[in-house]
Parts: sequence; structure tokens; C-alpha cells
Amino acid sequence: MQVQLATGTCVTTRTVAEFAGRLAALQVEDDVLIDVSELDEVDLTFIQLIDAHRNDRAGTGRALALSARGHEPITLLLSRCGYLEGADQSDIEFWTGEVSE
Repeated sequence: MQVQLATGTCVTTRTVAEFAGRLAALQVEDDVLIDVSELDEVDLTFIQLIDAHRNDRAGTGRALALSARGHEPITLLLSRCGYLEGADQSDIEFWTGEVSE
């Protein structure tokens, strides 16, 4: 079963605890789709949280996905902090939707 979890407009250091609590409350056996359509303010706490949950779910055979890969506030943040430099293709595709040939 896939469940959807909306981020709202802001996930930053000040608000991440509430979002993290909602994410942690989801059943481990569910695939999760993170709805980032309203997200316009984001910092590295969001990236770290999603990365950790993505890795945890992958270890159990479950998926975590973003509703809109390449969402501008996220990709701008990833670019500014150099997060994708040297990243493997699966990480780049997860965050940006870009597939190399």
C-alpha cells in the first residue's frame, strides 16, 4: 500500500520535528509518497530526514518517493550545498529526476 504525506509549505530546522513525527508514524510496510507540491521553504534538515528514511525503507524493501522530483526549492538547495556532487545515479535521479544515459 502507498500512503501520501504532504510536507506543507515549510520544512526547516524550526519545523522539521513535526514533519519527522508524521513520517515516523507511518507503517513500515507502506510505500511513502512525499507530496512536496506546496513546499517553498526548505533547508538541509529536510534533505537529511528524507535521505535517512529513504535508506531505511530501502533496507526493508519499501519505497519512499517525492511527488515532484526536480522541485525547484529542493534542487536549488541541493545545488547550493553541493549535495549531489559525486552522488551516485540513483541519488541524482531520486532528487532531480535526471537520468544519465
